[in-house]
Amino acid sequence: MKTKKINTKNIAILSLMTALTAVFCFVPISFGTVTLALMILPTLIIAQISDFKMTVAIGLIMGLMNYIAWFTTKAASPLAPIFQNPLVCILPRVLIGIVAFGIRKLFEKYICKPKYESDGENEVLTNKKSLIALDQVSMVTSTALGVVTNTFFVGMFTLIFFYNKEISSNVVINFEYILTWYGINFLIEVISFSIITPAITLALRASRLVPKPDYLNIK
Repeated sequence: MKTKKINTKNIAILSLMTALTAVFCFVPISFGTVTLALMILPTLIIAQISDFKMTVAIGLIMGLMNYIAWFTTKAASPLAPIFQNPLVCILPRVLIGIVAFGIRKLFEKYICKPKYESDGENEVLTNKKSLIALDQVSMVTSTALGVVTNTFFVGMFTLIFFYNKEISSNVVINFEYILTWYGINFLIEVISFSIITPAITLALRASRLVPKPDYLNIK
């Protein structure tokens, strides 16, 4: 019964994150001249709260939805030819979740380790506060590196396939263009998602929709 309940929650959360991904893919949200890639947020969240299969699944769903968007709602954009390449549009999105999930697991296995001391009768946990702090560091680090992964691979594949090509009037793909294109957005996304993702993760834990990591369940 417990396994069935957990599976039901997983399906519900994955459905919700898929719906959010669809909204963010097909309805870009801009803040002035800055357009945040909010479509990657559900994948970053799933990487914090779920298993590897769900993380890869939501990353692939995001990539495919975004790929479709560049042939439909975003087809008029001068950047459309770039993102109509599946290696630019899909693969980096899948890698976001894989990297974020992997960093989270590295923290769980090697860094977020409970420490005990004997009080003469029992073993007493001595680093609970440190574990709480490390949990925060884990979420921020894994989220930030997930964003970095997306930016790096999108930029790399763009240069590989479109270097020195003119994609629109007076717009030629080169290193300077990539750095300018990603510069401001990249910094804002790293900072924003590194704040938003842990906050949502903590809210989901507090509402008991997802469990805490094992190292935080030790009393």
